[in-house]
Amino acid sequence: MNTPERVVDILDTLASASGSCGVSEISRQLGIGKNNVFRILSALEAKGWVQQDSETRRYSLTGAMAAVALKALSQLDIQRVSLPYLHELQQATGETSALSIRVEMERIFIHCVSSNQTVRHVVSVGERRELWFGSGGKAILAFMNVDEIEAVLNRFSRSGVSVLAGGQTVTLESLRAELAQIKQQGYAIAAGERYSEVCGVSAPIFNHDQKVVGCISVSGPVSRFDKPKALEHSTLLVEKAKKISSVLGAKVG
Repeated sequence: MNTPERVVDILDTLASASGSCGVSEISRQLGIGKNNVFRILSALEAKGWVQQDSETRRYSLTGAMAAVALKALSQLDIQRVSLPYLHELQQATGETSALSIRVEMERIFIHCVSSNQTVRHVVSVGERRELWFGSGGKAILAFMNVDEIEAVLNRFSRSGVSVLAGGQTVTLESLRAELAQIKQQGYAIAAGERYSEVCGVSAPIFNHDQKVVGCISVSGPVSRFDKPKALEHSTLLVEKAKKISSVLGAKVG
């Protein structure tokens, strides 16, 4: 392990700790010699990123370190971060992958990687959609706070919609039940909700405040990409969404 990796590991250990950490504790946890741990901590202390309690001799992160982290997070571009994963999803599934971000009580497509298939689902970048239908909308809605969810459900009630594109009925009660299931499983699958012949699977993306900011999706024609097929790819999709969220600063399990 080289010095940069050791620095990162020590900072990560301090960030993950419930309180301060001692040199011996960090040494045991990371398998790094005490002298090396002390030398790195001393350098970080000189930089103002960690501080040592004069009585306990234990170390913790400072506000300066937090400021550096927040500055880095503010410079992250969710589209740039997500793009490699969208390409990986398209290659792995053969279907169209897309990134949506939450904009108040709606979502908007900001990027897609189209399927190479002759018959494919075409995503219109810039298109805004309600959050109460489609796998992407529900993947975002299920993880919003209670007041926000109620505001979106009120929009649904006022819309007067009771039948979706594929002919399935939808009610306030059925939406609530579905959102609870989505939150539990970590992804959403929907078929025939906006377009009768399209099925999609989506997973939420979170930021450093643990707030849902968007989702990634895979979608295709139901003749080839039906609900069982979407379920088959749900694990991969959740994995990629967690990686994006992690880069954006979210704590992922």
